[in-house]
Formats: sequence, structure tokens, C-alpha cells
Amino acid sequence: MELFSVREIIEYAIKIEQESFAFYTQASEIIQDADGKKLVKDLAADEVDHQNRLRHLIDAEKVSLESLNKKHEIDTTLMKRIVKTANINPDSMTMDVLKIALEREQNTEQTYTMLMTLSNLDENIIDIFDQLRLQEKGHVNKIQFRIDHTGA
Repeated sequence: MELFSVREIIEYAIKIEQESFAFYTQASEIIQDADGKKLVKDLAADEVDHQNRLRHLIDAEKVSLESLNKKHEIDTTLMKRIVKTANINPDSMTMDVLKIALEREQNTEQTYTMLMTLSNLDENIIDIFDQLRLQEKGHVNKIQFRIDHTGA
């Protein structure tokens, strides 16, 4: 367990979304089939939206400074499981990239689920974490559908 301020938790979530954007940007250069390429480009765009929502919590003063400075103990085991972009090789097949993306989205969804359980979080933060959790779940479903229906 490690101690983090709410601001650090939000900044960590932003980092996850930045890494996801980088992952999908790289994936769009590797994936050759049109449907797979469109999927990862759409997911990259979603990750930018996620970053902006999280930044808004810090920048727009939707959350008080007191709330941002509150400390929470977090089990970082799950946080360390997020799949890094470096796991994609330039010669990876579409299916390989999609399986990495699936694992990444599942872990991100679980991370948001865990973060929502922290006590005394501002309601605005919980709402954003829940919205992002649901969007990550949607990403999981889209990627799983593509895996199930691809010829790669």
C-alpha cells in the first residue's frame, strides 16, 4: 500500500490515458486492415477525451484544493499491471495488438473501479471515474468483438 493525494491519483489516471493514446497511435501505424485501423484510431481519440475530463477536475476548480490534497492508501499492484506501449513490435499481427489492447483496457477498467471505492472522494471525481470506467468497459467490448470477428 502506498499513500497518494487525490491530485496524484488524478495525475496517475491522466498518465494511463496518455499511455493508452500513445499505444493506439502506434497500433494505428502497425495494423493493416481497415476495420482494425479505424478501431484503434477511434480509441486513441477517446483517450484524448478521457485526459481532458481528468485535467478538468484539477484545472477548472471543480474540486476543492482541500479535496485534491487528501491522502488515500492505495494497493498499487493493479496500477502496475497496465500494459505498456513498448509491448507492441513493429511486425506484430493485428490479433497480437488487439489482445494487448484488450488486456490494457481490462486493467484500466479495473483501476477505475478500484479508485471509485476510495472513501471521501469528491462526488465530481467519483462521477468522472465511473464514466471513464464505463467507457473502458465499452472499449473492452469493442476490442473483444473485433477479436471475435477478425480473420487475423
